[in-house]
Amino acid sequence: MTSARQAIRESRAAGQLKVLAKVPAPALRVLAGVRSAGLWLLEPFDYVGRLINGKTYLPPLAIRREAGPLAGLEQSGGEFAAYLKLLCGLSSQSRVLDIGCGFGLIGLQLKSYLQPPGSYTGLDVSRQAIRWAARHISSTTTHFEFVHLDIQSSAYNPGGAVPADKVEFELPSSSFDVIVLKSVFTHLRPEAASNYLRQVQRLLSPNGSCLATFFMFEPHHNRESKARPPTVDFRFGDDTWRYAVREMPELAIAYARPNLVEMIATAGLSVKSMYCGTWTGGPGCLSYQDVVVLARSEGDGPEQGRATVELAKQR
Repeated sequence: MTSARQAIRESRAAGQLKVLAKVPAPALRVLAGVRSAGLWLLEPFDYVGRLINGKTYLPPLAIRREAGPLAGLEQSGGEFAAYLKLLCGLSSQSRVLDIGCGFGLIGLQLKSYLQPPGSYTGLDVSRQAIRWAARHISSTTTHFEFVHLDIQSSAYNPGGAVPADKVEFELPSSSFDVIVLKSVFTHLRPEAASNYLRQVQRLLSPNGSCLATFFMFEPHHNRESKARPPTVDFRFGDDTWRYAVREMPELAIAYARPNLVEMIATAGLSVKSMYCGTWTGGPGCLSYQDVVVLARSEGDGPEQGRATVELAKQR
């Protein structure tokens, strides 16, 4: 479970979104470029720190920052490796697909755990993160591989060649026992999210499980009922999906829970379990974002899911 300290750190990061909520897109890109340049300038000092603390297995500061708040980053990777074991039945023989893997944050946690025929495949839009992971992880661990996907994202890869709602992951069907998408759907618009869910359905083995994180909200939900207000203010959008930054929605996207469940079913998947995130301000939550565990629906694919949704509507 996410520690109180980690929740505070992530809440602070969410606070940055409030500051950026109405900043024009060109200014956002300039700010991102300035921050990246500054982090690379700090790399010599960061490397000395990693050397002193025995953490040279981690990538440079600028690459780590792409994966999320720097404080507690390793803890987050260990947290999700544990969730995969507890909630998805991950074993040392599992075939794992990590969509949005970054530099291999979760992969590093599984490096000594997964053994052939178990395997790990990481996909990400960050070319520099994938390059680092291939050089420092898969070069010495042959059952690990990292693949760069040149997918368009206004926030993370504006010059990408393939729209997120059109991309197809060129991997064999039913070839993964466990699929994880940590903080991926929180950056996808509805059409792209639906496509990713279809890709998950195709790639997941019949008895496999997928763990994904989301920001979910209840339509017309009463904030006064919460112990404290949500840490992210999704002020733009409608009752089906919302976003926190007007000029760059992909920075943080939330879905209405009923609509998300329908999207999941339409893709031919079913919800095994849902766990609220501490971002909501509610008690008894599992991690910072909402965690959803998925499986393939009974039937041959998305058509079965659509039939299930229609039947539910008729009832």
